[in-house]
Amino acid sequence: MSKNFWKEQIEKKWKLCFLAPMDWYWDSAYRQTMKKVAPHIECITEFYSADWLVHSKMLADSVLPHTEIENPLIVQIFWKDPENFAKAAKIIEKYDVAWIDVNMWCPAKKVVKSWHWAWLLINECKAYEIIESLNKATKLPISVKTRLSFDWNQNLINFAKWLESAWASLITVHWRTAKQAYTWNANFEPIYELKNNLSIPVICNWDVENYEDWMKKVKNLDWFMIWRATFWNPWCFIKNWELIDHNWITRPWKFINWMYHPTLWEILEIAEFHAVKLVETKKEKKWCLEIRKHLVCYLKNFPWVKNYRKRLVTVETLEEVINVLNDIKIEFKTYLNSIPVEIPKENYI
Repeated sequence: MSKNFWKEQIEKKWKLCFLAPMDWYWDSAYRQTMKKVAPHIECITEFYSADWLVHSKMLADSVLPHTEIENPLIVQIFWKDPENFAKAAKIIEKYDVAWIDVNMWCPAKKVVKSWHWAWLLINECKAYEIIESLNKATKLPISVKTRLSFDWNQNLINFAKWLESAWASLITVHWRTAKQAYTWNANFEPIYELKNNLSIPVICNWDVENYEDWMKKVKNLDWFMIWRATFWNPWCFIKNWELIDHNWITRPWKFINWMYHPTLWEILEIAEFHAVKLVETKKEKKWCLEIRKHLVCYLKNFPWVKNYRKRLVTVETLEEVINVLNDIKIEFKTYLNSIPVEIPKENYI
């Protein structure tokens, strides 16, 4: 992968959209599911400790392998020691990934106090050393995800220019400070200004619900990421029906306000696909604990989800998952080609 990958995409005028990283959720099964629904997106892994990858071959062998459908895959890592970042990069590049992203945005107090993640916003020199060390250690492109600042006492443009001078090839910005965490309204203006001061691509993250929402907010920025909105709507990345895998879509014309709304059948099919992929990638009992939270999210707008909630959150085998989903298909067979909000709960018997 060329270190100029991002600039090459800009020259092609491609508008990329990314599945933002989230720990304990964006595993291989989830990424495969998202790519099945929207094959045009770019996926970023859960964030992994560079130190753990260096000292645990078992961890590296369990989280870095991935399937072809996930490519090109971005691996996000965090730590505070440039040397271990470099060692981790050499391990990561053995797994046929596309590039490495550095976590300088997460505001979790416990880890920030240990000089990781968003703490790097108040230590420009250390942030510079990390990116410089990574670039010397690997041929993979290096990008950074960060925030507006730590507590408004830092200058985002200066910080980003430091990273650019250390050969960071892309910057993603979360619209809040580390102190604000996930509260307060998103502040877009500083990011638009940042883009005017950098030569590398700038991506926005947070408070983007779908492709059309991004079109209203992106302005001079290059691309966008979506995070939590994918929980209940993996179809949020779709901008037109030509991008859709037609084996999984029954009504490609069903766009409301420029956003695709999947039918009940599509939702049930992709939920089963997700469960199957979890079994394939996590054969231990852990998979069933993870699929439960996703099953409920998939059926968020289904008016009769309460009738099935207990079964959805207690499944222990793939057979149980398939049985619950098939029972829904049988009971609501006349509504399988409807979007969940169209199913008349008050009239259904």
